[in-house]
Amino acid sequence: MSNKLSQEEVSLLNSYQAKNNEIIFSLGNIELNKMIQAEQKEELFKEFRKLQQEQNTTAKELEEKYGSGNIDLKTGEIVPIK
Repeated sequence: MSNKLSQEEVSLLNSYQAKNNEIIFSLGNIELNKMIQAEQKEELFKEFRKLQQEQNTTAKELEEKYGSGNIDLKTGEIVPIK
């Protein structure tokens, strides 16, 4: 019995190793993309919270200036709440 692998056996083991490396690389890319998306998601949440604060501030300013009402965004008319 020989203590050396055949060329076919070595090729088969090399193909397994190459596929293993490819899978590990792909998993790494997936995890990296998840991290990037999580950072983007958090940035969008920050922007959303800032926008909500700006909207609330503007709503309070308009209510102080014009009183309570509904605004028709097409005409700019304020319809008082009865």
